[in-house]
Amino acid sequence: MILSVSRRTDIPAFYSEWFFNRIKEGYVYVRNPLNVHLVSRISLDSKLIDCIVFWSKNPKPMLKRLDELKDYMYYFQFTINPYNEYLENRVPKKQQIIDTFHKLSDAIGPQRTIWRYDPILLTNDIDINYHVTYFEEIAKRLYGYTNTCVISFVDLYNKTQRNLKDTSARELTMPEIFELASKLIIIAQKYGMKIQSCAEDIALEKYGIVHGKCIDNVLIEDLLDLKLVVSKDKNQRKECGCVQSIDIGEYNTCLHGCKYCYANFDSKTVEKKQGFHNPNSPLLIGKIEDNDRIVERKLFSFVKLPEPYEIGDFVKLIHPEKYCKEFSTANNPVNIFKINTINSNACFLNGVEHCVPIDEIKPIKVNGIEDRWIYYNPSASSSIVFPGMELTSQQMNYSYYLDTFKKYFYKGKNYCEIAEKKNLCYVHEIQHLLKEIGDNKGLKININKIC
Repeated sequence: MILSVSRRTDIPAFYSEWFFNRIKEGYVYVRNPLNVHLVSRISLDSKLIDCIVFWSKNPKPMLKRLDELKDYMYYFQFTINPYNEYLENRVPKKQQIIDTFHKLSDAIGPQRTIWRYDPILLTNDIDINYHVTYFEEIAKRLYGYTNTCVISFVDLYNKTQRNLKDTSARELTMPEIFELASKLIIIAQKYGMKIQSCAEDIALEKYGIVHGKCIDNVLIEDLLDLKLVVSKDKNQRKECGCVQSIDIGEYNTCLHGCKYCYANFDSKTVEKKQGFHNPNSPLLIGKIEDNDRIVERKLFSFVKLPEPYEIGDFVKLIHPEKYCKEFSTANNPVNIFKINTINSNACFLNGVEHCVPIDEIKPIKVNGIEDRWIYYNPSASSSIVFPGMELTSQQMNYSYYLDTFKKYFYKGKNYCEIAEKKNLCYVHEIQHLLKEIGDNKGLKININKIC
């Protein structure tokens, strides 16, 4: 599962002690927002949690305790906006926030520290030029500390309109969105960032801004170096691209006091609820009451478990530096190996002198990085090949194997369609597929390409 911490409130800023207590205890209780007496018990077992996504405007309280999360993969959605205390009542000063951003990025890396510029709104004092100026000022200070900026434009829900009623805040018009998008992307590229939109129906691809996912299975797969089998989150708006997750926050509990916030009803409700917070309670707010019903949430990892290995499979080493410097045939640095023999819980790999435990090899992802060096050549390029003739390298087709697969069919479907339908996520599963359909040509490492 993927844990969201949290869309509903800023747990890193205000409830980090509670969160770390929950990690230590190994479970958390979460009230159903639509039925407050229905409580889910959610396991925090690191074997079940594929990734934790933190959302925060000030994760400083967590910085000295990140080592307590060593058993988990996680990343941060870190919001830094250009607004003052009038719109963001209790958010710390910008320089303090940026310093925290730097420290967090230094600790976990820029790929896992994502800048949110969200939501974008206009007022009598905040126009397009204002956003352009301050977006660049923030981007300049975050240069090298993040790879990605997520933007979204304010949606004035009834709750948001009520909180903004004493301001001149408004939504952007379509021409204003296009104008701002065209200017922000230039700034982002200048400082080494890509921009993604969040839950926006409007298409901004022509400006270089793609639809993003805050709960991003592609990013998580890159971080884990594994594939996930996960669907779009049906509980989010149709414009939202996020995949399935479980949120452990509670509405009306964030103390930042942002007037545009969709998660707070009003400040009085927030203050009242916050008074019932106990860092030692399984619940973020309050305690279990007599009329509460606790239900164990059925959870499972989204990680795609690879098929068992067989002789001839292509795999990679988790720690190639522990074994040989050859890395593969042809003395190249690409982490691709063929299994020569398998004995119980160990194996011998082509190009590796020593026996390797099975738990120290990993599958190679389809459509990943390493598999770009793998090709498939079931037929000769020449028109006639006599028995016993060997093909020269010039006669071989070294195209990327998935490109070649599109041209080969089995029972009316090309190989790519078959692999997708069978949910084959790893190269060695593709090798098994070829054996299954009676194709004994197999996959090969393109030594000529890597040398």
